[in-house]
Amino acid sequence: MTDRAGNGAVEEKLGRVQLRTESGEIILVPKPSSDPNDPLNWSQPFKYYIAIVTCAGMLMTTFLAAGPTVALVEIATDFAGGDRSKLGEVIPQVAYFFTVSALTQGTGNLIWQPLINKYGRRPIYIISFSGYLATAVWSGLTLNYVSELVARILLGFFSGAGECLGPGTISDLFFLHERGSMMAIYSFAVGSGVSIGIIASGFIVLKNTWQTIYFVGAALIGGLLLLIIFTMPETAYNRSYDDQEDDDILKTKGTDYRLSLSIILDDAEKAKVTRYYEENDRLAKMASSEEFSIIERLEERIRRLEEAVLGNKQYAPLSSGLRSTKKTYWSTLALFTGETYTTQSLWTMFVRPFGMILLPPVLWATLVMATLVGFSVAISSTFANDFAVAYNFTAFQSGLGFFGSLVGGLLAMPAGGPVGEAVANFFTIRNRGIREPEFRLPAMAISIITAPLGLVLYGVGLENKMHFMVPITGISLLSFSAGQAMNISFVYTLDAYGPVAGEVTIAQLAFKSVIGFGLSATTNSWIASSGLVVALSEMAGITAFVLLLSIPMFFWGARLRRWSLGWPVVKFVRWEGL
Repeated sequence: MTDRAGNGAVEEKLGRVQLRTESGEIILVPKPSSDPNDPLNWSQPFKYYIAIVTCAGMLMTTFLAAGPTVALVEIATDFAGGDRSKLGEVIPQVAYFFTVSALTQGTGNLIWQPLINKYGRRPIYIISFSGYLATAVWSGLTLNYVSELVARILLGFFSGAGECLGPGTISDLFFLHERGSMMAIYSFAVGSGVSIGIIASGFIVLKNTWQTIYFVGAALIGGLLLLIIFTMPETAYNRSYDDQEDDDILKTKGTDYRLSLSIILDDAEKAKVTRYYEENDRLAKMASSEEFSIIERLEERIRRLEEAVLGNKQYAPLSSGLRSTKKTYWSTLALFTGETYTTQSLWTMFVRPFGMILLPPVLWATLVMATLVGFSVAISSTFANDFAVAYNFTAFQSGLGFFGSLVGGLLAMPAGGPVGEAVANFFTIRNRGIREPEFRLPAMAISIITAPLGLVLYGVGLENKMHFMVPITGISLLSFSAGQAMNISFVYTLDAYGPVAGEVTIAQLAFKSVIGFGLSATTNSWIASSGLVVALSEMAGITAFVLLLSIPMFFWGARLRRWSLGWPVVKFVRWEGL
């Protein structure tokens, strides 16, 4: 019996949760507390407002990461000293500005995430976006190649913090059954930042220099930073109970005694005893608090017991002295709350992603992200020159082509969120209300078709100078696939490894950026040696192979998760309670 209970606990720690009752009702995971400061208890409109600001931040993290690429030829001309004969040599060097910032966007999170886990979201939001603002201004002011390169490296580092802040903030605010749709909006915001940045940059350079792109971006970042400072409280929250523990009063400590009382007492007496034990358990969890002395805690217990059994009202209820009060607006503006949100060391959280990446589900999800992002970055960093050569497009016209990418990202939201949730709910109901993380993976069948098709259309369309809508359709399909497949695979790993979701996020973002950097950095030479059609077809084949791995992951992913945690090489990633 004990072994079975223990195995069940391990299953829960590995992502299996009871999400619905046998009657089909949704079970709230995690359980909200009675504290008004618990983000799960905030009003739904305020939660959505925080989510909107968060997603706006995610959009801005990629706005300047890729936006200036639309003016690649103009930037290269300036760095070539106005000598357009040197463009063939300078364009790859300038393109490096964007690929290297994509690298630091991901790898920088190895540093950001431990700090977020330890000290909360709000201080990192403010610090990272302040740095992003400064480096955006720097990037627009300098015309020295080394200075611009350093500025772009730091811009990627500071802007990259948003990629791990977003999922954490959404997890803080929303219950498990709500996160799929919210994460789809997050994925759209991250992906659409590229499209919106490129489109907006195309408009900007119509009558302005490319430096103005950075100044406009800096103004937007500054406005967002003000919203973060004055309207976004800390969303991290220390929970004093086990999220997986049943909250029925008759199933907690002292079950036999409480069950006996429930038989002999009437409803009013039961309510009194229930209130007593709820407050008594709360006091027990506060035993280490320095706010109350041992004598004070004992007195409060005696008073509550007298009130519960004797009905004595001469003492004030315990809740009047200990119940949490809602923080004032001004207190929520503090940079630090004074709390830490984990007892683990920064070093442990720093090294854990290097073990997490070896777990098969995390490695697969990282490859999904790396291939789709890597090839997208490769295309976005050279598309302006490609369209200029094939169709004689100006920077503005090339930028308009990314409206197709924006449409693809918009369509990916329902395909990756509600559709993924609907598929997961279908299999959950078939499994008697038990949710396995793998249940959302069949929804990836759409991207298995659209991602390779998009890459082939882009290559064939440009190589054969077909109508410009052919490569634009390819970009649109690739953008759709990136949003849809990445959201499903990403949420899958968050569900599977919930207690270490932060480290799972960083493992994916960091190694995605390394792999993606390798793919995007070699794209130009790859295309030069093989030609557009062959090179893009090979990319399509690689992408199809990675996405098709979702099939074995659906059938054997749960077994792989349990088995792989026993590998000696990854034992150091195990977390408390597992």
